[in-house]
Amino acid sequence: EETKPAEIAHNPNHGMEGPRVFLPVLVKYVQTGEAAWGDACVTMLKAFHAEMERQVAERKWFWQFETPSALIPLYRKYLIQGGAMKEDAPWFRELWLYYCRNLHVWDSEPVEWRGGCHRSMPEGYAKGRAAAWYPDIPEAAHWKHYSELVFNDFWKTKDVPQNDTGYMMGPIIILTCGGDQWTGDNRVYTDSGMKRLWDRLMVEVSPDGFINPYGPNGGWNSTADYRIAMLERIAAKTGDGCYRFAAHKLLNYLRYQTRENAPKTYRLDSGASWLISLAWLFADDSVDAVEPDAASLWNKRVEAIRIPHTDKQLTERLLGDADPRPNFGHICCSWFMTGQEWPDKLVLRSGWNPGDLFALVELHPTSFPANPGGVMGLNRWGTPFTQIVTSKGASVENRALIEDVAGKAKRRYHPDKLRIDEFWRGGTMPDICSEMSYFRETPRATYARVRVWNMDGLPVLYEREFVFAKNRFLATRETVTFEESFPARVAPLWNTHNIGPQLGSHWANTFIHQPVGENGTRSMKTPPADLLVWFASRADCRLQVVDRLLEDPRAEACPNQLRYVWEGTPASGQKLAFTEVYYPHPPYRARATSNNPNPGAKAAYADELQATAHASGIQVIRDDAEASVLRLELESGRTEWVVFNPQAEPIQTGAIETNEPLAYIDSGGP
Repeated sequence: EETKPAEIAHNPNHGMEGPRVFLPVLVKYVQTGEAAWGDACVTMLKAFHAEMERQVAERKWFWQFETPSALIPLYRKYLIQGGAMKEDAPWFRELWLYYCRNLHVWDSEPVEWRGGCHRSMPEGYAKGRAAAWYPDIPEAAHWKHYSELVFNDFWKTKDVPQNDTGYMMGPIIILTCGGDQWTGDNRVYTDSGMKRLWDRLMVEVSPDGFINPYGPNGGWNSTADYRIAMLERIAAKTGDGCYRFAAHKLLNYLRYQTRENAPKTYRLDSGASWLISLAWLFADDSVDAVEPDAASLWNKRVEAIRIPHTDKQLTERLLGDADPRPNFGHICCSWFMTGQEWPDKLVLRSGWNPGDLFALVELHPTSFPANPGGVMGLNRWGTPFTQIVTSKGASVENRALIEDVAGKAKRRYHPDKLRIDEFWRGGTMPDICSEMSYFRETPRATYARVRVWNMDGLPVLYEREFVFAKNRFLATRETVTFEESFPARVAPLWNTHNIGPQLGSHWANTFIHQPVGENGTRSMKTPPADLLVWFASRADCRLQVVDRLLEDPRAEACPNQLRYVWEGTPASGQKLAFTEVYYPHPPYRARATSNNPNPGAKAAYADELQATAHASGIQVIRDDAEASVLRLELESGRTEWVVFNPQAEPIQTGAIETNEPLAYIDSGGP
């Protein structure tokens, strides 16, 4: 209703965007059954047809593949059900066949792309619908076969190649809107093998209802509106109210981001209202929203690799039934799903209540960019503490930077020379592998360890341990073991907007003042909160503040970087260990004790914890290559301990004794 569907209905001429813009009008037709709404949809579709013809006359084809393919079959379904059009309506037949015959999803000559990708899936689905609706057309048998091939390309692994919050939505929106029409049943929604994909959309939702972007993305809260429609559809098809719960969280946060004084309602205008309208069409109110499991977890995804897309012999070997014609049947985006499962994300959750501490950690080794062990998101009180670059290429995100400063290290490349790296070069794909080597969940804390071989193609073993103290802080320890000697720079780092004013020799206060959304075009709202980034002090390291924009204009969404830098030439087998604490806290204005500076004064500030963003409350008891022990008094009278003990040796120090590989001990307090 907020999108004013009556005003939309009065202007049917939206060109190729018509099906998307008019979804609120279709909703009104389904809701009321009133003929005027249905007639407006028919008029819009005819205007869509006219725009197709105009583009073909001017450009030989059109490329708009996602929303027309996903939505026009839904218009057909609901308009037929309501009586606004007949199943054999000649005007619709002409429209759909014209669409299928002139669609070139890459805006280039080749057509009928293969694979379960964001361009091939819409094309395969659209032509399959044409073959089913109009079996008398000359292309019917071929299009039916092609559509089945594309669906089976996806169904072999039941996963999508894109590890991001951008392109990933392309194939999934087709499955969400049309999986039942494509297959004639509900397997896409209810098959046990699909649960991995649908659960991924749910478990990545933060307790406050937003999405931490990762991989190529459209900025802060990237494609959250897509997930609302998808999760409502899955809840309706499966009867599982956990999906509805996550969808409602997402919608509430979108409403928070609405610009109240804008000419149009921001997140619920024609740019996103089509997805909210889909959610209404799909929602089943007999399914009650149910809070999902609040435990932390880690999951898996199927490995996607990039290969030469025009090699038909390769297509035949990997996918089968390769089309022999030169401009037909290339592998879309060069993506191929190997079937090999790798870790996907570590989801660290304190609960589902607003304000709960939450973190999302990348685990997957073969994505572009490759950041296994990197913290993609850290949030509390509805506030983000980092935002990653919307990147297709290298971008080190909230993990240790490991550099070969002299260019002398022997790179470790994947033995499969067909694989293409992030620069589209064959034979130079880094042979990065990852595993979750430890995971334990308790009511007070989550403990995890990820192990990564050949990080960035270098001869090193990278391990990161996590102690996630629920609704308190995140502590990590990054260990780099050099399997060959080479001049190196190693730097744990944190990307942020603002650094300071509290700043020490091995720690800094940080905050994101406004997350960047809409592909870098808009600053979003966020509650004020700060994050202490603390590195255990090392005599051989120095703290650096880096302007990322000097080297990478893509970093506009998160332009500043805090590094704790080590440089040297480690021996083969040498280990470097870096211990960190990330502590969210309210923003403070620390007050001086006097307006007359006195070097001999006992304390310069009235509250030292606030003046140091709580860094003064962290004490290192032990920190070496074998183990680390921290004592934290972040609040007066409350003592907490963190232990990193990868060898699980007995450790006794002061008030604690443990042989656990990872431990968190809270003594409590007033």
